Amino acid sequence: MSMRYRMIVVTALILVGCSPKSESGSQRTRNATAEMAYDVEAPASGPGIAVTAAPGVAFNYDYLFRLPGQGIARAQESHAQACEKLGIARCRITGMHYAVGEDPADVTATLDLKLDPTIARKFGTEGIDAIVKAGGKLGGADITGSDAGGAIKAIDRRVAVGRGELEEIEQKLAKLPPKAPERFALIQRAAELRQQFAEATSSRSQQVDSLATTPMSFRYTASSAIPGFDSGAPLYTGYLIGKQSLLFALTVLIVVIGVGAPWMAFALLFGWLYRISGLRALRRRWKDAAQA
Repeated sequence: MSMRYRMIVVTALILVGCSPKSESGSQRTRNATAEMAYDVEAPASGPGIAVTAAPGVAFNYDYLFRLPGQGIARAQESHAQACEKLGIARCRITGMHYAVGEDPADVTATLDLKLDPTIARKFGTEGIDAIVKAGGKLGGADITGSDAGGAIKAIDRRVAVGRGELEEIEQKLAKLPPKAPERFALIQRAAELRQQFAEATSSRSQQVDSLATTPMSFRYTASSAIPGFDSGAPLYTGYLIGKQSLLFALTVLIVVIGVGAPWMAFALLFGWLYRISGLRALRRRWKDAAQA
């Protein structure tokens, strides 16, 4: 019995000594698993940094496209449908314009959008690709940004300072007697601070909205499908000059005809009458000579 008892005691001591190590090992395993999970989920922890290289900057995209006039309506509709497929939470159409000049090929159009900032750059790139596939080209791109995040921080700092000043004014007013001469100046300053707070709140809301959505504008202008006859090309410029010269010459000709036609008609009538009267006189002479 004593021998068996000793074996039981020794076994129990071994298990007790090993259990902390096993527990610490499992704890390390849990910690390692947690660290791995944190590493996997880390990119989602800062969406502003993960989706843009300039966090806190509100961007505005403006694209100019050149393509044949007959393809502008289809391109505009294609871009509008691409926005609608994303849903109003990610893309909204804020304006559309389409106009045709005197020449049916002279077409201009615009499409104004507001996009989720995380997809704005990709949407613009895909919009350019669609234009190239339609036989057009990118005429220009302007991407401007404003430091909305910095503006929000500056507004918050000004408001914090102003609220501190307002608290001091309210404490002074609470201690001053009702008819104290300095009460009026303090009350007036408190009203100015509250007005500044209202303006700051409005300005801050605008900056927050600029970070929440990204404006994008697509502008479409017609260009000839024939190489060398694009707007601004030498051949196209020569064509326009020739067209204007021809129209000017026709205009001058019409004016000259309009002014000179009555006089020419009068001269022809006079000559015709003179000729008739001259023939009559000659005929009389012939008759007189024959009778003689």
